[in-house]
Amino acid sequence: MQKSTIIKTIAKLLVLLGLAAYLVFALVGINRPKEDLVCTGVDVIISDDQCTDFITEEEIRNLLVSRELDPEGKTLAEVDLTQLEAALTASPYIAEALCYKTVEGHISIQVTPRVPVLHVLNQLGEDFYIDNQGGTMPRRNHVVDLLVMTGNVPRSTAGSLYAPMGIQLSKDPFWSKEIEEIHVNADGELELTPRVGDFIILLGDTSQLSDKLERMHTFYSEGLDKVGWNRYKVINLKFNDQVIGVKK
Repeated sequence: MQKSTIIKTIAKLLVLLGLAAYLVFALVGINRPKEDLVCTGVDVIISDDQCTDFITEEEIRNLLVSRELDPEGKTLAEVDLTQLEAALTASPYIAEALCYKTVEGHISIQVTPRVPVLHVLNQLGEDFYIDNQGGTMPRRNHVVDLLVMTGNVPRSTAGSLYAPMGIQLSKDPFWSKEIEEIHVNADGELELTPRVGDFIILLGDTSQLSDKLERMHTFYSEGLDKVGWNRYKVINLKFNDQVIGVKK
């Protein structure tokens, strides 16, 4: 290829790259909100896939007003999006918040609520939820259909200890319906109260939970159906590869 041809090819490429860069810059500029616009509205979007109803649009708006962070009436330049997001995620019921400015002069707020997986009523009389991220949440007044956990459940460590178990049980079609209560006894061992049968399922701790539940499920179909559902007072799953029934 001749030198002049190479130079022409390079020049064409540079022109195309320049045009592409200009178009990108122009598009970004067109879609960028003007900072001198006055905010005339707040659009709230709640991404509540689990239908928890733990946070409402009205509560979000009231939260911003109470913190003197309501964007309406301010110029977009005066609205600190990071500050808005920090105020929203400080709520015990909000997991994530994303705020941005629109070309129409609105502030758009997208929030994701926290998802509870266990309802704790512990030995100290504390009443709270454990969420699916291992945190704790204050109890809300409306009714939530959750597994109840009682007994020796320290709030400070409850989330890290029991959130994975809560997630697993709540997602299991059988055990989410069969378990009525989870109790932590004085020795810190987990006892499950089933809806069917007059006995306690002793798990011990949360280790090898899938294996323990699978053993119990097998015992339901191959053991209790044959010997009767009221023969035992305790079914012990603490030990590997064993199901120990303690008779009444």
